[in-house]
Amino acid sequence: MVEIYLNVDGSRFPFLSIPLDDVQRLSIRPFKWLRYVLYSICGARGDLYARLGDPPVDYDSTELADHLIYFYEPSGHCIFIDHEGLNDRLTSTDQTPRRENFRKEILARDKEFCVVTREPANDCDAAHLIPRSKTDKYIRRVVEDRSSLYGGTTPMIRSIDVIENGVLLIVDLHRKLGRGDVAFLKTPNYGLDPIDIPRVEPSDRQGPVPADHFTLHRLKKPPGYDPARIAAIASTGSLHHDIAFTLGLNVDALFRSTDLLPAAIILDYVYGIAAYKQWNSKRDDKAFHGVIGYYRNELYVDNPAASPSPSTDNYEDEVHDPTNVPGNLVDCHDPDHVPTTSSRYASTRTGDEMAKAMDDLNAVLMLVRGITPEEAAKRRERRMEEEELKAQEASRSKVMEWMRTTDVGSL
Repeated sequence: MVEIYLNVDGSRFPFLSIPLDDVQRLSIRPFKWLRYVLYSICGARGDLYARLGDPPVDYDSTELADHLIYFYEPSGHCIFIDHEGLNDRLTSTDQTPRRENFRKEILARDKEFCVVTREPANDCDAAHLIPRSKTDKYIRRVVEDRSSLYGGTTPMIRSIDVIENGVLLIVDLHRKLGRGDVAFLKTPNYGLDPIDIPRVEPSDRQGPVPADHFTLHRLKKPPGYDPARIAAIASTGSLHHDIAFTLGLNVDALFRSTDLLPAAIILDYVYGIAAYKQWNSKRDDKAFHGVIGYYRNELYVDNPAASPSPSTDNYEDEVHDPTNVPGNLVDCHDPDHVPTTSSRYASTRTGDEMAKAMDDLNAVLMLVRGITPEEAAKRRERRMEEEELKAQEASRSKVMEWMRTTDVGSL
């Protein structure tokens, strides 16, 4: 197991626990890939260290060091992912004009074929990368908060239904995307080039090889994954794209258009969520992972996802299907369907212990975000003042409306 600690202002916290065979399966230069994973989760560039106080690891190495414990030290304040930013619900694109437009745009760009398996559109969903249930406000917040990581080159994204937030996928891959079992990795990116990860390019690509590659990464090891069998087939020269996908390898997506492809800022964010879901460390009492929860509450709590409970008047759980009719919701008894779980952790700690843990969490959260307790207090005060002003304005509007409709001046 590769253990990654997050080093924040001299304090070290167990953060990720990644099986060694996953690291080897997903990377050629493991340190580069690990740094990218931490970057995508933390929203901060940084370096990996085998020992604190020593120089960073050799990122060009193709082998891990003798020991399997490393430390990630962010170079700036963190902009963490929302650990509940994915869900396993498949959102429809059929019930409203805006959803229909989203599907039409995705079909036009992806030429009516799954970008991974080449299955025809009738067997595919126009899948949102950040789920549609997260709302327009949510995706705007993600892009605004993380845009500084991309040097101001991020696209203007104002809607959850922008084409840059979508991809045409067969239903099974859509499910896996929603569970965080798979994610798309765009290279080159911060820290990674296409040659740094194992991938199989499309065998039916026409024209020049593009500069950007979109690789479907199987973060969760596929059942029956057999490296020996893969090596035997590869030695015969028969490891083509379709065979590689069937064997559980990481394959490049084929986009037949170069316009409005999935945005790097969205792909990195979703990759970070999926990686955190797969590998967050279970070695401590979840103290630091509580910070992730508090960070989510501070940034995203006012952007709640739609209720996960199925409803006869809410078709967001529906899958696109030519035979689908309103009311046919995803079968929660499907073995591929994983129910949404609560983000709250059960605790048996006493009141004093919980209070101390809360103090520790808040202190670490402030350190991670680069703010002082005084600044945090000022922010809370400003929020209270803003809420009070909004309430006053709402009351004033109601009074003015009442005066207008009742013609108070004539009374």
